[in-house]
Formats: sequence, structure tokens, C-alpha cells
Amino acid sequence: MVKIFLNNVAAWDISVCLKIFRMNGRRIFDPIMYWSSKLGDGYIYPFIGILIFIINSSIAVTFLFSGLIAFTIETTIQFLIKHLFKRKRPFVLIPEIDFLVKPPDKFSFPSGHTAAAFLMAFLASHFIPVVTYPAYLIASVIGFSRIYNGLHYPSDVLAGMLLGLISAQIGIFIMV
Repeated sequence: MVKIFLNNVAAWDISVCLKIFRMNGRRIFDPIMYWSSKLGDGYIYPFIGILIFIINSSIAVTFLFSGLIAFTIETTIQFLIKHLFKRKRPFVLIPEIDFLVKPPDKFSFPSGHTAAAFLMAFLASHFIPVVTYPAYLIASVIGFSRIYNGLHYPSDVLAGMLLGLISAQIGIFIMV
């Protein structure tokens, strides 16, 4: 039963990857998806912390420590899962798919960029609710860009999203 389920997920993953990679007008979206993926590299996250300090310094310390706890949990679990499953990236296994962004490591499951983006979206929306919709929109675009750029399967992105959300909830729970 589990094998059938995993085979169905794998077939769905490949089908969705191919549909996205065969989209008409890809050249228009290539630069947007490239930079969306790069946005998920994490360089912007310290600036978000600084912005939160400027907006409301009374929550900045709690935000910072919640984030540090959450990122520690997320990166540890992500590393362990990636090395346990060792799932090859779509561009390695599917000949029609090429990558537009250099992958940070060999394995695709789960998506670390997506995990970090949703972790930050959850933290930001918890501490500054007015940014909820833009934060989750940006996280979603980052997750989609990882599929679009040939680096991840949809299930990698969904697993990354869940990992990020759960890690953020634990970080906040510990700090608040």
C-alpha cells in the first residue's frame, strides 16, 4: 500500500514538473523565477529582523530568538531528511528538465529554500500580522520557483513548507 502511494506521488511529481517546465512563455518568467529562487537563499532574512526591530523593538528579541530556535530545528531536520532519503533532483532524473539556478546540494527532499521561506513567513505574520499575506505570497513564489527552476519536485516543496511552518511554531512556542 505504501509503495503504491509513493509511486503515485512520484508520478504526480514528474507530471507537474514537466507541465511547469513546458509552460509557454517561459522566457518571460525565467528572470523572475531566477531572482525569486535567489531571494530564498536567506540573505534577506537578517534585514527582516532589522526591519522588525525598527518597526517594533519590543518584539525584536523574541522574534530573533524564536527565529534562531526555528532555524536550528529546520536546518537540522532538513539535513537529516535529505541525507536519509537522498532523493535526486528533477534535472538529474528527467532529461527534459534543466536547472536555471545552481543547486546548493545534491539532494532535493525536502526543499530547504521553501522551508526557510515559510518559516520566515510564519514568524513575520505571527509578530506583525499586517504582513501575513505578502509574507506567504513571497514564500509561495519562492517555493514555486524551486520547481520552475528544475531543482525540486512539488512534494519536496510541500514537505519544505510543512517543515518550515512546524519549525516556526515550535520556535515561537518555546519563546512565548
